[in-house]
Amino acid sequence: MPLADYQTLVDKLVRDETGKVTTTDRDEAIARAVARYSQDRPREKTEDVVSPGGNYFDLPAGWQVDFSSLRSVEYPVGNIPLSLIAPERLGFYRTPTALQIMFADAIPAAANVRFNYTIRHQVDGSADTIRSDDREPVCAYAAAILLDQLASLFAGDNNPTIQADNVDHNSKGREYAARAATLRKRYFDTLGIDPKRQVAAGVVVNLDFPDSQGNDRLLHPKRHR
Repeated sequence: MPLADYQTLVDKLVRDETGKVTTTDRDEAIARAVARYSQDRPREKTEDVVSPGGNYFDLPAGWQVDFSSLRSVEYPVGNIPLSLIAPERLGFYRTPTALQIMFADAIPAAANVRFNYTIRHQVDGSADTIRSDDREPVCAYAAAILLDQLASLFAGDNNPTIQADNVDHNSKGREYAARAATLRKRYFDTLGIDPKRQVAAGVVVNLDFPDSQGNDRLLHPKRHR
C-alpha cells in the first residue's frame, strides 16, 4: 500500500471538520505510527558478513544505530540443524570510534557469518514494509495521535466568545479524546501487545569471559550470586 493510501485512510479515520489538521501534521503522525510499529513488530534482516579473522566484527552494513538488535548469529553457515552461536558467547564492544560485535571464540578469516537482526519499517512513495494485516491498525495509531492533538487544542481553548461555545469546545475535546483512545486500543488489540511494554533497541553488554586460567578478569569480573 503506497503512502498515499495511508494518508487517505488516516484522513477518513480523523474526520477533521475543523480543518485544523494540516497535511504536515498528518504525515508526521503517520511517521510516528510507523516508528511505533517498528518497535512493536520490527523488520528482520539477514546479512552474510565475511570474517576479517579474530574475535571482532564490524556491524553489518544494514545495521541501524540506536535501533537494531541481534536476533541470531549463525556460524558455520548452512549446517542442518542450524549452528547458532549462543547469546552468552556474543556481545558488543565499543572502541573510541565504533561499535563492534565481539565473539568469545575467534572466527577464521574469510569465513561467512550470518547475522539476523532488526531494522525499522519503511513507508513512502515507493516502499511499504508493513504487514498487510497491520496497515489499518498503523493508520488507526496515526489517527489517534492527531485526535489527541485536537482534543488538547479544544481543551486548551478557554476564551470562547459566548458560554454556549465553551460547552461546545469542551464537548469536542472529550469526543476527540474518546475517539483517540478507541483507535489506539484498536492498534494494541490487533497486534496483541501490551501498551505499557517498553521496547529496547540495540543493547551493549560486557562479556564475562574468564582469563586463560579460568579466573575472573580484573576489569570485567563476573557477578557472583
